[in-house]
Amino acid sequence: MAKTVVGLFNSITEAQKVKDELVNKGYAAQDITVVANDATGQVKAAGSAQGTAGSAETGIGEKISSFFRSLVGGEPDDERYYVDEVKGGGALLAVTVPDERADQVADVLDRYGAEDVAERTAVSGRTSAQEQTAIPVVEEELKVGKRQVQRGGVRVYSHVTERPVEANVQLREEHIRVERRPVDRPATEADFNTARDQNIEVTETAEEAVVGKISRVVEEVLVGKETTERSQTIKDTVRKTEVEVEQVGPSGSARSFSDYEPEFRKDYQTNYAKSGAPYERYAPAYQYGYKLAVDPRYTKSDWSTIESQAQKDWSREGKGTWEEFKAAILSGWYRVRGLQNV
Repeated sequence: MAKTVVGLFNSITEAQKVKDELVNKGYAAQDITVVANDATGQVKAAGSAQGTAGSAETGIGEKISSFFRSLVGGEPDDERYYVDEVKGGGALLAVTVPDERADQVADVLDRYGAEDVAERTAVSGRTSAQEQTAIPVVEEELKVGKRQVQRGGVRVYSHVTERPVEANVQLREEHIRVERRPVDRPATEADFNTARDQNIEVTETAEEAVVGKISRVVEEVLVGKETTERSQTIKDTVRKTEVEVEQVGPSGSARSFSDYEPEFRKDYQTNYAKSGAPYERYAPAYQYGYKLAVDPRYTKSDWSTIESQAQKDWSREGKGTWEEFKAAILSGWYRVRGLQNV
């Protein structure tokens, strides 16, 4: 039996590169189909080189529906997801190969960065009953990175300015004063000697201001950076696929959680009503016990085997402490299993 490996890429260009690589590796080009939101693209049934899945006027959603019907005779549950991705510019690449080569093709798609790789059984003109169905459980994780951004800064300029200043200084000046004063006394020989051919010269002096400047560094402006670290709490929401499994009785009718709820309410009245807490507080614990009891992974397991994993999953969902609700969870587990709560 042949399988068709389907991979989702960000653009038709990326998908075309992978197609070229597969052709170079020996895969037949007619067995490789690229589906994209492109007016020139054709949607062909995987493994067939003839016919289109819709006319030029057919919407991309109908084209993808026709494409998957050609693979498995019906529309997959995740068709809406693929339609939205292709409308946003993505591209689907489908490769039809024998069963034994499906894993090799999936590895090639993964290596080229395919966002989602799935294997589907290809049929031709008949319905193929699959022995098992895989339901993907998708859980988002919050990844926080960091990047550097500019938050502003400073620009420092320096220039010279002038301002008027004043200073007082005391200056000394000499002035020559010549006086004549009348004298009436007898002249002596000394007076004659003093007055004979005598030449006297007297010089005046004065002080004047001399201006000089002395430059002194009176301040420094230091420009630098310092690095600090701060912690920021990022709050967001992440999505997770919850797969609910209902137990089916011999008659073929499914027993849902609501079918067991009268028993859970009775258990609540017996064990918890006196505490004053409403039934709604314990309902998630009963529902979690129900979920564990009908989970195919734990069909052949006893409580001691799954308790550790069950406690981790409960704590991660944040519905209360394990110690407070463990007894109610156990009650849900044992009642659905048809066992006595011990």
